[in-house]
Amino acid sequence: MNIRLLVSACLSLSLSGLAVPLQAAAPAVTELNLMTGREAGAYYQMGRDLKKLASQHQIDLAVIPSAGSLENIFKVYEYPSLQLGFSQFDSLSLVAMEAAAGEDEDAEELRKVASSLQLVLPLFYEEVHVIVKSPEIKQMADLNGKRVALGDVVSGTYGTATMLLELLEIKPAEERDLDAVTALGALRRGEIDALIQVVGAPAPLFAGSTDGAHALHLIPIPVSEELAKNELFQTFYRTATIPATTYHWQEQAVSTIAVEAVLFTSDKGSDEAQCRTMGRFAKMVYDNLNELSRTGHPKWKSVTIDREALLKAPHLSPCVAQAFK
Repeated sequence: MNIRLLVSACLSLSLSGLAVPLQAAAPAVTELNLMTGREAGAYYQMGRDLKKLASQHQIDLAVIPSAGSLENIFKVYEYPSLQLGFSQFDSLSLVAMEAAAGEDEDAEELRKVASSLQLVLPLFYEEVHVIVKSPEIKQMADLNGKRVALGDVVSGTYGTATMLLELLEIKPAEERDLDAVTALGALRRGEIDALIQVVGAPAPLFAGSTDGAHALHLIPIPVSEELAKNELFQTFYRTATIPATTYHWQEQAVSTIAVEAVLFTSDKGSDEAQCRTMGRFAKMVYDNLNELSRTGHPKWKSVTIDREALLKAPHLSPCVAQAFK
């Protein structure tokens, strides 16, 4: 799918409705709402970690599951009662890039979305998982002519997978928009040949995946010298490794790429009291990274936040900047 068509489709789908009830007015200043991801993914699990921590600091954090990054971006923009969201960095940048490139009504709406987005905290890098079942599929080039699940259309995975296939010049016979749970079931039944999922390893969804003689396996993502010099690749991604035995069915280390995950907000609908709560929340996370690393999802161990670098970061929320001064 064309990248511009993807973002426009996500805009339409995301602004059409939400699976959870929303209040028209912003909540009390001690309350915050966080858009996360699928319940089997790292975003949701880490959101639950933040909820537990926030309860010790007089902040009532509601953790809301979602389809992922692109849905989070548009929902946080549209609803003042949704103040926070997790997103892949490439998803945030993709919205801004498409807003700058277009001239139609969708582009104008995207410009409003992009201009409203603000950084709360940089977090960790999420690995791209390419999982197959057939032992005949050993490398990315083998996905040419195959049936590949790219993630839910309003997820960050879908945008990353679409961009990755374009960068590697891979042309599957079918590209299916399936969430990770549905895709994993389809892969096991032989209805698709591969699934692509961007998720912080280890992903609980894949922890128990085994299929006997034809066990699932990860295939590596090659980063050629030419790809490493590509401007889009340099902007969004970095090389990474999923270590051996990250999953019990994975014997060898697998080279891949990773994209940064961030916590973001929108400048819409925030009053002074809510701004203070937002800043206090961000500072709480920063001050308690050791606790989160000790008791939370394994990905917290890879989160490091440089205070001085944060204060110089582009598009940093003024609410966060004030709390860190």
